[in-house]
Order: sequence, then C-alpha cells, then structure tokens
Amino acid sequence: MKFVSRRTRANKQARIILVAVFSAGGLLGCSGLDNTIVDPVQWWAVNGWVGAVTIQLYDNNCHRFLKDIKFKRNEEVKVISCGDGQGQADVRFRREGYPSRTDPWSPNTSVSINQRTLVR
Repeated sequence: MKFVSRRTRANKQARIILVAVFSAGGLLGCSGLDNTIVDPVQWWAVNGWVGAVTIQLYDNNCHRFLKDIKFKRNEEVKVISCGDGQGQADVRFRREGYPSRTDPWSPNTSVSINQRTLVR
C-alpha cells in the first residue's frame, strides 16, 4: 500500500499550474513579426555565385545584422529589412565564413520594394 500525502499532491499540482501559466505567458508574448524593423521593405536577394553560399547582411538603416541567408544554387530569397521612410532599404553584404575575413563588405546598396538584387 502506497501513502501519498495531500501536501505532496498539492505541491505537484501547484508546479504544473506554474509551468502552464509561465508557458502560456511566454507564448503570448511572442510575435511572428520582428517588431524592431522600422518601415519594412521587402526585397529579393539573388545568388550570384556558382554554388551554394551563406551571406551576412547588415542593415544600414537600423544599424544591425540581419539573419544570415543560406542560398542554394540559383536561388532567390525574400529579405525584409528596415526602410528609410521612402521605401528604400540600405544594406551591405559579404560571404560568411573563413573567406569573409579577407573579403570586404560590398558597397552600400539601396534596394527598393520588391526589387531583385544580385548578391555576389
């Protein structure tokens, strides 16, 4: 015969309730959109290399790095970055990894809404 005190059962239930409340609160605080992007501009980056490559992007309008883009061969990837209030994004990019130490950043590139830009 196993004896379980009411106190042990109450502690277990309290822990379950706390975990559920904090999990729900954490999920409600999440948003699918990046709220730090000001005046978002959607544009398309086109792989200009022969094979697969990963690119580092820097947003000059928001002064921050954007998510690295992993391109497959001949792939286009949608990018959303900060705008300047007139529908223009200002970005620069370079290859990620060991070669990027010697590869300089690209010149600053102004990109319009829905524009396709060759990245190489």
